[in-house]
Amino acid sequence: MSIYRRTDFHPSFDLDVKTPSQAPAEATKATAATTDGFDWRTQRAAEPATALLKPTFSWASTLPIDVQPRALLYKFPRIANLIAAIWHDPKALKRYVDDLLVDKRGGRRGFPVEVLREIFMLRDYYDRIHPHDSAPWTGVAR
Repeated sequence: MSIYRRTDFHPSFDLDVKTPSQAPAEATKATAATTDGFDWRTQRAAEPATALLKPTFSWASTLPIDVQPRALLYKFPRIANLIAAIWHDPKALKRYVDDLLVDKRGGRRGFPVEVLREIFMLRDYYDRIHPHDSAPWTGVAR
């Protein structure tokens, strides 16, 4: 069962919804969308924070002046918040930055040049402060 399923469709293996055969279409839709008298169609999906969070400011202030991603903080605060949140997890950070730089969905516009430059600078700085994590073959015996 997916948490992202449509509320107007119930697969037969998921739950058995029986509606009267003579019920009007409007009543059937309202019954399928409500649970315990609450209409879930009126609820929005959770949105990520689109403003800079305090921990992101703190993280950015710990970076060297020439590495601080000012354009990224200003133009893409959601991405800056995520980078700050996973900064201490080398595998997650590198995977996320790689996902930012590679268009897997197709049709993305990409980042402005100054933001792209800052993302590369952040990745380079991260690789310098975590050198043992940047080369996967260093732990392999000869």
